[in-house]
Amino acid sequence: MNLRSGKLHFLRNVALFCATFLLSAQPLTASAESLTVQQNIKKHPKVCLALSGGGARGFAHIGVLKKLEEMRVPIDCIAGTSMGAVIGGLYASGLSASEIEKRLAQTKLNDVALDRVDRRTQPQSVREEDEQYPLGATLGVSANGVRLPTGVVQANQFQELIQNWTSHLAPDLPFDRLPIPFRAVATDLETGQMVVFDKGPLHKAIRASMAAPGVFAPTEIDGRLLADGGLVRNLPVDIAREMGADIIIAVNIGTPLLPRDKLQTLFSVSQQMINILTEQNVEAQKKLIVNGDILIEPDLGDIGFMDFGRARDAISIGANAAIRKQSSLTALAVPEYVHNVNAKVRENTMLRPVQISFVEIENDAAIPVDDIRRQLGISTGEFYVADDINRKLTELNSRREFDSVSHELVQKGDEYGVKIKAKGKNWGPHFLRFGLSLSSGFDGAGGYRLQVGHRRPWLTEGGLEWRNDAEFGNVLKLRSELRQPLYEREGMYLAPFADFSETSLNYYRDDVRLAEYSLRTERAGIELAIPLGTRSTLGEARIGLNFNSYRVSPKLGGILIGSPNDPTVTSISNALPQATLQQFGLKTGFVIDQLSDPAFPREGYKVDSALFLGLDGSRQKFQELSASGLWAASRGNHSLNLKISAAGLFQSDDSQTRGVGSFLGGFQKLTAYQQDQFVGNYMLYGSATYLLRAVNFEMAGQSLFLGTSLEAGQAWNERKEFSAKNMRKSLSVFTGVNSFLGPLYLGFAVGQNGAKNVFFQLGKQTDPLH
Repeated sequence: MNLRSGKLHFLRNVALFCATFLLSAQPLTASAESLTVQQNIKKHPKVCLALSGGGARGFAHIGVLKKLEEMRVPIDCIAGTSMGAVIGGLYASGLSASEIEKRLAQTKLNDVALDRVDRRTQPQSVREEDEQYPLGATLGVSANGVRLPTGVVQANQFQELIQNWTSHLAPDLPFDRLPIPFRAVATDLETGQMVVFDKGPLHKAIRASMAAPGVFAPTEIDGRLLADGGLVRNLPVDIAREMGADIIIAVNIGTPLLPRDKLQTLFSVSQQMINILTEQNVEAQKKLIVNGDILIEPDLGDIGFMDFGRARDAISIGANAAIRKQSSLTALAVPEYVHNVNAKVRENTMLRPVQISFVEIENDAAIPVDDIRRQLGISTGEFYVADDINRKLTELNSRREFDSVSHELVQKGDEYGVKIKAKGKNWGPHFLRFGLSLSSGFDGAGGYRLQVGHRRPWLTEGGLEWRNDAEFGNVLKLRSELRQPLYEREGMYLAPFADFSETSLNYYRDDVRLAEYSLRTERAGIELAIPLGTRSTLGEARIGLNFNSYRVSPKLGGILIGSPNDPTVTSISNALPQATLQQFGLKTGFVIDQLSDPAFPREGYKVDSALFLGLDGSRQKFQELSASGLWAASRGNHSLNLKISAAGLFQSDDSQTRGVGSFLGGFQKLTAYQQDQFVGNYMLYGSATYLLRAVNFEMAGQSLFLGTSLEAGQAWNERKEFSAKNMRKSLSVFTGVNSFLGPLYLGFAVGQNGAKNVFFQLGKQTDPLH
């Protein structure tokens, strides 16, 4: 036993003696109780916990700890790996098992584990990009080739959570000076060696121990790249023995091997390989368990490594497993007053309130240090509150310009300060994201698009970003844009752009497709973007000068012309009209997006509007206005979405067309009809959609929905043609889910005059002009 550990035991002995002295108010029992306490101190064996890893299955450790407290089993030291390090470290820091359970119950564990944040707290640029490119993986491209990030999840939220819960501890604290001496086990990824943490910031040791390969990114501490300790010591029995344990209570919750019928995917095979390595070292550690030690193995059944939403089930199973060992455990129990004194010793807060005397920034990102310092706004002289600083870091992380931004409290002499560690996305500097859209209708018509987005952030210290977007398939779209912040990185910016698109449009008359046109669009301009809300979390507004050029030319078909003598006789004219339009003017608009999800919103709203004040090629004035709104609300598993949109092309002479107009038809734009079947200078559309959340995939954060929509709308060329009587109606039923490829829908729709459509839609349908 080292000196510091000896001091802690001495203090406990003094506390026990004081408790015994106070009991002397009962003279008949004081001497007997004093003797009992002294004998307990002298004869009671040192009991240590060895807590294994196993992801979300590790919540069973809480159930075990709760029962050990009820049985008054003293815990003199803890060694933990991965999730065992998480629960064991929190317990060793002074939190009771019930307090850990209470805090976890108030936390969205799936979101924390996977770094998910409320969409409405993200900047508008991030929301738009996620909606446009639903495929989660981002590729980094550099002179060294194509790379992926080191982990699916950076675990920023998890580290912040553990740091907040252990912020009462002094920095660089030797773990023997914790209320319960503690060790955490990690693996050095470069050497494969076991790393045992016995000092340092507790939250960093825990974060390193639970960095499961391929799931959570490894972390660097003192120049070593560290990952999950389960690779080398998933059940650290020998570590607990080295801490001086006389009796070890080993709790093994490791993930069992999968049967052959479950090994059907690359992920399952990879996970099986890790489980095989883990189980081999677990079996070796179980052989070190001797007579007098206690092995608890909760039967966690189908609770998986990532089932963080099943914490309550795992806790209950862990408690029941401890009860099955009750006869062995109660033999280790201490008297109630001894147990109470131990509990009081553990409640001691070890760090007084301190003021921040300095702020240091360690930065390997392209973003200037001064910009990071400004965005965080941490002032010297204020009291250190981990929650407040981590809240600012969460806002900075939400921009996705870093792999992670973290902080730690450091001490220099008698002064305390905050050290910020900004880890850049150095697997770039170019980044690619992808999207896919597929659609198919009743008559076999459909479309497909592959979307590719390129981002090159921080071309200059001023924050210049280059963005390129491309779509390939039945449409061709290319767009390039620069974004130059004017004052602050998250503030207003100038955006010069140019884009090109070419797509096909069908021409209908009375629900009959007569011809196919090619629409070629070329646009360029410069716009000023203005964030709405803090860091554009509410939305964004734009104003600028645009130049647009449209060319509409026939590809197939003809026009039906009635005979003047017999209206029932028609002929086909091959002289299809074509047009070239040019526009120049001022464009302004805004979007406010507060939807919980863009495809299946359960709550929130979205409003967007655009106004174009232009001149055509003959210098005639016209105005184009469009606006739409979507509102969503839920109760239980039931949701209602209401949507309305309208557009108008206002010009002095209706006989001339100075714009292309607006389109209706197709998925969620009168679903029973063909895509872009209706076109006109004026458009009005509304829908009401009911969604039933049939299955909630908590781990993935997604749901399977059953829904029905009632839609109505029409497009007209002249205002005088508007009439509620000629609004087209559509009724659809569908099932939908947010898949890893994007929102997926399958359903059936019926409309007027026999219109019907069996539809399959992956991704969202876009307007041919956008």
